[in-house]
Amino acid sequence: MDETVIRQTMIDRMRRHGESIEQAADSIARGFNIALSDLDQVVENIRREGARNKLLDSPPGVMAETVDEARLSGWYSGPEAGDELWPRLRARLESSPMSDVLDEIDAASTKVVANLADPAVHGLHKRGLVVGYVQSGKTANYTAVMAKAADAGYGLFIVLSGMFDNLRHQTQVRLSRDIVDHDWVPLTTRDADFGKVTKGSAFLARGVKSIAVVKKNQSRLRSLRDWLRDIPEDIRRRVPVLLLDDEADQATPNSASAKDRQTRINALVREIWAAIPTGTYLGYTATPFANIFMDPDDEQELYPADFIIDLPRPEAYFGAERLFGREPLDDADVPDPGLDMVRDIPEEDAEELKPPSKKDEREDFDPELPTSLVDAVHWFLVATAIRRARGQRTAHSSMLIHNTHYTTPHFAMKRRLDDKLATIHTAWQHGRRADLRNSYLREGTRAEEVATKPLPDWTQVEAELGDVLKAVRVVVDNGFSDDRLDYDRIGSDGQALAETVVAVGGGTLSRGLTLEGLVVSYFTRTSNTYDTLLQMGRWFGYRPGYEDLPRIWMQAGLAEDYRFLALVEHEIRQDMRHMERMKVTPRQLGVRVRAHPGRLAIVARNKMQHADIVRVSYAGERLQTFIFDETDVETIAANHAAFTDFIVGCRGTTTEEASPSTARWSFRDVSPKLVTSLLQAYQFHPEQVGLRRDHMIGWIDRAAPDNLWNVVVIGSKKVHRTEDDQPVDLGDVDLGLSQRVPTVNRAPLRTSAVGQANIKALLSHSDWFADLAPDVVRELGEATSDPRQVRRQLCNGRGLVILYPVSRHSIPLGAARKTDSRRPMEAPDHLMGLGLIFPEVEREGYSDEGTYYSVHPDWEVSATDDDEDLPVDREGSHTIDGEKVVVRS
Repeated sequence: MDETVIRQTMIDRMRRHGESIEQAADSIARGFNIALSDLDQVVENIRREGARNKLLDSPPGVMAETVDEARLSGWYSGPEAGDELWPRLRARLESSPMSDVLDEIDAASTKVVANLADPAVHGLHKRGLVVGYVQSGKTANYTAVMAKAADAGYGLFIVLSGMFDNLRHQTQVRLSRDIVDHDWVPLTTRDADFGKVTKGSAFLARGVKSIAVVKKNQSRLRSLRDWLRDIPEDIRRRVPVLLLDDEADQATPNSASAKDRQTRINALVREIWAAIPTGTYLGYTATPFANIFMDPDDEQELYPADFIIDLPRPEAYFGAERLFGREPLDDADVPDPGLDMVRDIPEEDAEELKPPSKKDEREDFDPELPTSLVDAVHWFLVATAIRRARGQRTAHSSMLIHNTHYTTPHFAMKRRLDDKLATIHTAWQHGRRADLRNSYLREGTRAEEVATKPLPDWTQVEAELGDVLKAVRVVVDNGFSDDRLDYDRIGSDGQALAETVVAVGGGTLSRGLTLEGLVVSYFTRTSNTYDTLLQMGRWFGYRPGYEDLPRIWMQAGLAEDYRFLALVEHEIRQDMRHMERMKVTPRQLGVRVRAHPGRLAIVARNKMQHADIVRVSYAGERLQTFIFDETDVETIAANHAAFTDFIVGCRGTTTEEASPSTARWSFRDVSPKLVTSLLQAYQFHPEQVGLRRDHMIGWIDRAAPDNLWNVVVIGSKKVHRTEDDQPVDLGDVDLGLSQRVPTVNRAPLRTSAVGQANIKALLSHSDWFADLAPDVVRELGEATSDPRQVRRQLCNGRGLVILYPVSRHSIPLGAARKTDSRRPMEAPDHLMGLGLIFPEVEREGYSDEGTYYSVHPDWEVSATDDDEDLPVDREGSHTIDGEKVVVRS
């Protein structure tokens, strides 16, 4: 029989009956009574043509195989000779403020494009998510992604640009400037969102590239959906589409209260995606919590099933960790300690600015400006003058005031600020400049360690302040304002204006929108969810040439929340990188998110319907206290009593082993009940969120109820000296042992918060082996580099409690003296430091204890030689790098 007939018959069976290529070959061999091996060449030819995508009407059987292969292939290795859009964009960025991070943008965007669906494989579509940082340059990254994707063969670009007109406008202007040229068909403009546009088939069939920047609004999305559906499917199939969802966690995730219902925006975005046979849904967000909590088993959902990419944090970026600091995860983890840029808003000031909840009462709400806000305004004027004295006269400079989402009070605030600025200007003209000079003296050097330019002296700053006071203006940016933020204004001379602006607003300023040159933020509004709090942080970002000048006024509790969120961000990115190293996809493995021990929720409850608590194992973990209350006498005394009672309990049940010459006392085989009584009594500092009393006790009770513990009390015989070589008496303490225990020296960091002593680390590496004989430790040699393995082999499942009395007379020593990074301890009494090394357990017999949430995609792992790094444990869950991944059965 003619090969062409066989080939066409085989394709017809695959199309009509949905048969695989092998099934179709078998049917034809039996039907025409020919040997199956005679069809090998036909089968190979069909496969080859399908892979090259020359079959524009490729049957389901062919495409099923090529799609599965293409989904996993890294088809893009970077820009090539002949590319047009990326080289042009790169040239533009080289002369922009982004030039310093251009190489990072290039590398990160190439990585994203490599994960998109290969545009040469028609019928292939993928869903992914790119996670950046708030105000970190996500727009620059996805602009680069779009340019490279266009060069590589993508034809239609749809950008969903958040919920607000100002963000859509800003995105449209940037993309039109950076990548759209005269050959493209723009479906939206600066002033016109998606509406009635040319039929897509008219230009898409000719390979003309097009772009639409669309607000997430029902009528706009409905128009876009209908426009796509009107294009014949064979054309849509041939045109690769990049559906780029900026602020992907806003409105796109389904937030309907019932699992079987959908919100309208979610449904419309799904329907738009369903009308795209070839291409990629690519979400961008800095707060991915709602996206990673979507239903992973719903193929119609926009869960990032194929990939999640976390953009690296650029060195010049100021984010939550750099500004607020965070808690280290282990001994090797050295996080940023935080910067002295945060100023407290007293509770009475915040309360004074809080508008009434009743609408009629808000109409007359017009409070005076509190002292903290006036201080913030003074510093904004001074900081802007410093920037000008440094040569940044043509740069925008902004201040954000965000105290309520209600719109009416914004206009009252503007009137008050206009009056205050006029008063300051008049005083300036009459030579009354003390308030501004005091602001300069008070704030100028507080964050000088990150400055890349020297601080000008007061006379230089003073010379600039007159022009700053003339230029500054107050703008209300909300849905009812006629004069909103606009950094593209042109002056009477035809030149772009350098804005010096105080922006007062609510929701429109709390997400997505970039405030250019943001120097000062005054922020009293709070939130109960991670995503909203992080997105409201407009102060995150790049501050080239004025890294030392930004200041944030906020209530004390908010600063603590951001410090915790820095830890959450760090951990979820670890999970994402872990997934990439293991070469598994989000279809297979969920990302875990740490739960807050107090009031904060991860996202709104209706966005967590598919997330479950997953347990965290303490097995073999080492935890330590390193943040102490330095002023609360009752807490200090309570911890002293907790140590004493615990040691008395140990002496009552086991034998004390004393070594006064080395200042060590130890007990062996202490019961877990006694250890949990210590954890119950000890007052952990609330900022050490990883030391959750209820979780630690719960884990011991459920997972290690029969494991015994060793206890070691460690003091110090060392004699330390002051800078003038005088000995320091660190003192000793009575802990109920046979002798008093000499305290140890642990000076706190100078950056410790008021009332706190952050010593950074209590334990040393040798403390892993504190309950082993010294000669045993010496014989271990290099094996001590893996302390968990040592304990696993030598400690017979025992845990270890380490008690360190820390001297209230602790002083900086060694390098800390030279760098001035630490200060003397100022506690009224000695502090009690607690270290814990939890026992290794063979099997953890509980499932309801945990501090993390995650979705649990269904997945299976075959026991083959290639799966050695995905071992299945006895509980049916999977262990990856020693971490348990709970899998839904």
